[in-house]
Amino acid sequence: MLGSSHHYDVLVVGGGPAGSTAARTLVAAGARVGVIDRAEFPRVKLCAGWLSPAIWDVLELSPRDYASSGAGLWEWHTAHVHYQGQDHAVPCHGWFIRRYQLDDFLLRRSGAELHLGQNAKQLERVDDEWRIGNLRARFLVGAGGTHCPVARLLAPPRPKRAAGVQELEFQLDAAAIARTRLGHDGEPELVLFDDIGGYGWNVPKSDWLNVGCGTLDATAVRDQWTVTHDHLRAHGHLPAEAEPSLAHLKGHSYFLFDPVHLDAAYRDHAFLVGDSLGLAHPITAEGILPATASGRHAAEAIVANAPASYPSRLHADPVLADYRRVHQVMAVASKLKQHLPARRGPRRPTSAIARQVIARGFAWMFSGASLPAPRLLDRLLGTTATIRASE
Repeated sequence: MLGSSHHYDVLVVGGGPAGSTAARTLVAAGARVGVIDRAEFPRVKLCAGWLSPAIWDVLELSPRDYASSGAGLWEWHTAHVHYQGQDHAVPCHGWFIRRYQLDDFLLRRSGAELHLGQNAKQLERVDDEWRIGNLRARFLVGAGGTHCPVARLLAPPRPKRAAGVQELEFQLDAAAIARTRLGHDGEPELVLFDDIGGYGWNVPKSDWLNVGCGTLDATAVRDQWTVTHDHLRAHGHLPAEAEPSLAHLKGHSYFLFDPVHLDAAYRDHAFLVGDSLGLAHPITAEGILPATASGRHAAEAIVANAPASYPSRLHADPVLADYRRVHQVMAVASKLKQHLPARRGPRRPTSAIARQVIARGFAWMFSGASLPAPRLLDRLLGTTATIRASE
């Protein structure tokens, strides 16, 4: 049971990066904020844990400051992509963390009053305020992930099914990981599936290893984990000591970015941020950057006394604007594929040049780099939409 009555300006359900970023922004503006999470922190969170360069500005934090806290931080400058039988070492840039450490760091740094190990089942709106047990607030921020109770109340539209993931992070002898990793410590090995419907990964983090795969079609994730596992094992990229742990991968699912999600981000002084809204990158499924960005936008809308401006703030965010463009390109490609005549006979292999372009483009998106020439791309996508509408 939640304890004695407390009145806050804002209640945040979920203490992950989205919730803690919202809380920190609000506390810095003088708000009294309570954060509720059913877990005690630090807690295990299944996540490959990569950070794009843009996140440091969102968090108002430098990599050096985060590393100085004692938390693990692995900077990388090369992504190793395997696609249709070819290996590509692609120069790009990012960082990896352990969510076990990052989430605890951000939550403690938020300055909010924490109610950990508590469920938010008793959620109701009474007399123009939100109540969770004995906790009360004018504003409510849902940051509890895919199954957030606030998301169940606001019920954002879900045009597509959730993506599926199988993964595990576990500790091993650092020397064993160093012997089998493909590149330097922290450099990701990515197995892009032939149909580009998902990918597997192998991320060495000194004496920790994170492996798994994700698929746009959640029903395919088990089979694609077999593909990933077989590839990594056949090429000697997994320590033999890892095999017992790999029998215990965990599954979960979450919704990728769709522009229609944004329109249901706010109602009745309640906000959805991060995975509770469905903001992960539509191809790479990166979720930490959009989670923190949305948490900050929700908080800034509250601070500005303009809560209804939150959806428009999301639409204007440059990161989410890029996600919208990628989503549009995927939609156009899907439509074009439907109009192409069905192929007869065996499928011709993708050319070496095309494989290289696809692999490099995927690594570039994985690094979180901004799309080039966004205005030109918007014009091209607008033209394509006009042509499709006239057909």
